[in-house]
Amino acid sequence: MITGSIRDRTAEFLLKFGERGESVLRAALEYSEENENKELGDFSYKGVVDKLIDMGYNFDPKMLLRSLEKDFGITETTYKSSNQHWWKFLDKEQVSLALSDSGQQDPRVRLIFLKFYSLDPKELQRKLEFYSRKTVLSEVDKKNFRKLVFDEIEQLTQLYDDAIQYEETQGIAKQINKLLTLAYKVGKRIYGKDFDQGFSEEEGEERKDNHAHSLRLPDGESDI
Repeated sequence: MITGSIRDRTAEFLLKFGERGESVLRAALEYSEENENKELGDFSYKGVVDKLIDMGYNFDPKMLLRSLEKDFGITETTYKSSNQHWWKFLDKEQVSLALSDSGQQDPRVRLIFLKFYSLDPKELQRKLEFYSRKTVLSEVDKKNFRKLVFDEIEQLTQLYDDAIQYEETQGIAKQINKLLTLAYKVGKRIYGKDFDQGFSEEEGEERKDNHAHSLRLPDGESDI
């Protein structure tokens, strides 16, 4: 019987299979982050094999992939045919956290993972998708979106600069970029499609004129 949280079971898997187990998990996670079409699943046997080769390993991960599902309940088969086998992570965030706990990562890398998941990216994505789909955005929606921009989204932007510095966090950087792109689309809905272009020429002239008229002349002087 499989017991314990996904994070605990992942830690047990890493303890049992050591470096090879860790390399298979990292390969699966990396492939999952790069896989934009998850119709068949998060990762495939072939995808993991290719990633392992890129990482400098040369062994068959079949037994470890089977153990991830059958013995530890970390993954689940989503598609299987005569020449393909795909799985999904039951909780990818918990697997990532367990890998961070393994003690083999740069502490700065672990901090990036902690910061990212502390911002609850799934909930942020849910909110942004809600705003992007809603037919009419209310003033409350706009106020809540502004709060997101100055809180979570601003922190994500700062975190992106750190994430792109390390190979292990390239997947995090891609996720942040997707969230920022989604937020940008919502911003276009609220502020207009050209909101990032600054003031139009007419608006600029109008503001310049308003500024000139608002200047106070010294006492006793006339603007005539």
